[in-house]
Amino acid sequence: MGSGTKTFSSNQKTVKLGQQSLKWNAISNSNSSLQLDFATGHHIAGSWLIRGGVKVWLYKDSASPGKQLEVKFKDTSGTILCLFNAGLDFNGWRGIWVKFSECKPSGISFIQSSTINHVLFTLTGANTIYIDILEFTDSLGKQTRDKIVPPINGRDLYDAANTWQRSYHWSQQLAPYLPSRVDVTKNLHLDVIKSRMMNWYLDETKTTTNFPAGSFLEQRWNSLLRSIQKAHKSYDNDLVFVQNGEIVGPPLFCRNCRNGKKFKAVITNILFPLALEYHLRSRTDEINSTASAELGNLVAQRNSAYEAIAGRHQGMQDVFKTFLPSPPNTLNTADQVKDAIKALNLHRLSKINHLLDYVKDQGFADGSGLGSLDHQMNKVGAGFSHTLLLISDSLNEASNKSRLLDLIETAKWYNDFGEVYQSPAFEYKGTTADRMITILHFRVMIVLVMPNSTDQERRARIRDMEAIVRWMNNAFSVNDAFGGVIKPDYTGFHHNAIYGSAYVPQALQVGGLLKYFLHGTKFSLSKTSVNNIRRGLEVMRLMAAKYSSPNSINGRFPNYSNKVLIKSALGGYAYISVTNPPATTAQSGITVTDVEKPEMFLRLYDVNDAYTITILTDGRIKENKYYLNSLGALDLMEKVS
Repeated sequence: MGSGTKTFSSNQKTVKLGQQSLKWNAISNSNSSLQLDFATGHHIAGSWLIRGGVKVWLYKDSASPGKQLEVKFKDTSGTILCLFNAGLDFNGWRGIWVKFSECKPSGISFIQSSTINHVLFTLTGANTIYIDILEFTDSLGKQTRDKIVPPINGRDLYDAANTWQRSYHWSQQLAPYLPSRVDVTKNLHLDVIKSRMMNWYLDETKTTTNFPAGSFLEQRWNSLLRSIQKAHKSYDNDLVFVQNGEIVGPPLFCRNCRNGKKFKAVITNILFPLALEYHLRSRTDEINSTASAELGNLVAQRNSAYEAIAGRHQGMQDVFKTFLPSPPNTLNTADQVKDAIKALNLHRLSKINHLLDYVKDQGFADGSGLGSLDHQMNKVGAGFSHTLLLISDSLNEASNKSRLLDLIETAKWYNDFGEVYQSPAFEYKGTTADRMITILHFRVMIVLVMPNSTDQERRARIRDMEAIVRWMNNAFSVNDAFGGVIKPDYTGFHHNAIYGSAYVPQALQVGGLLKYFLHGTKFSLSKTSVNNIRRGLEVMRLMAAKYSSPNSINGRFPNYSNKVLIKSALGGYAYISVTNPPATTAQSGITVTDVEKPEMFLRLYDVNDAYTITILTDGRIKENKYYLNSLGALDLMEKVS
């Protein structure tokens, strides 16, 4: 019952589950209402009121600034037992989870006879929303407060120990004032750091056409190509398209949602591999080298040329053929091939942009909690963050400014960026292993993607990077008792115990990687931080029998034969040894001027060991919280050896 018109929508963009959603069109300037009455005997009472809650998905075609949806839960007498408001300043999907006990009005207590018999939804003024998957559950937890449903009645559900649930809290942290002027050296050093990171994906002086036959580099590249081929296949077969290539399905859900396909299935498994392919294939030297190498094969119309240029996916090969001159006998210069490759790269970029629009429409957007953000960044953080950096040159074109700024705000929201702005002290000494593995790296990427065409933008980049480095030095600090990662004896903790089989090795590898990226710049990690990372790696080496850590420190992964130092920490031993050239200009290729104490790395880097070979040749993009097996990582390890 209620006012306004209610119809069912079968438009795929507006359906989150099944075939239809409820379209509610409020056309008057007065209040419009929608009331749900529970059938006799099906009211909400008892333990459901204490532990349960409501979940719902809302869709909007356009944002309604200042407008809200009011939701009241009432008993038979009309007494309001629960109440919350959802802001409607968004477009696309938003997931809302609210616990009944969380939204009690002041002075209301649940007693044995309390029951919810009616739910009243109210819209103020003209508006249109779509409602889907409205459900009431007997147990609800890990709900996230966000910019749609902020903390209700000012109740912040989570303290500093709940690191997964503080996105809204950190989004309210004010940024420090901008520096008064642009520090030219710091601005240059940000470009140097970005060049090191881009070379880490693959040394920019190398092209995929000149990898030595049978080398680890060629084998890792071939392994990566399988992930890219799989991503193209999933793009074509698993997604739902409408005209102009727009993606409208399938619906996507958070990690803790019980419904359907998760965001990681698209962001990690499709978006990221396609972005990495686009970056590697669109480099100028790559285009020139490929065109020269394959011109003769294309003239002969050999399939090997189509695969070398467009990859192993037949659909992409077919697209590439449409960009070649017609008839085929008019193809006779490398420049013609270059033009076709550039057109193919624009097609690759178009697919990436369609994917970014799709995940945003599904709810992955600034201020959106997806219902629950519990462990969500472990599932999608790497894929999303690497993608933004890999296509950053395109994003920084003037025509893409609004898209760039929107993506930066989204990345800052999900990476709890406001945490780095704390002053004068941090509320939490150290950090968790999960955050050291993930957002510690991703936050640096965000700064490197930020625009820098004006003085104000350059000052913002410098401010944010300075704040990140300050936070990282806090994260790498030594902690007593159970907090943080690095302990006074330089063992690494997770889950309140020493952890040698997982978490800590990856965290120390990321620490070493960030030391390498920042070394020699005005944003270098402190000597104390570098020493703590190095000592942590040393202790891991001392406790391990060469490759494997003992069962006694392996937490919930008590497998002595897992060879964790090779699988999860090898790169860290190389990165911590590297000395970079002076940061006077953006690097062209990977250059190492010296190495310091490389013995730990050299002890592990046995290129004749069968398991080591499997790790060095593995280029697959996996459903991990991190991406560390880049092509450039191999070059760095080889230089240290």
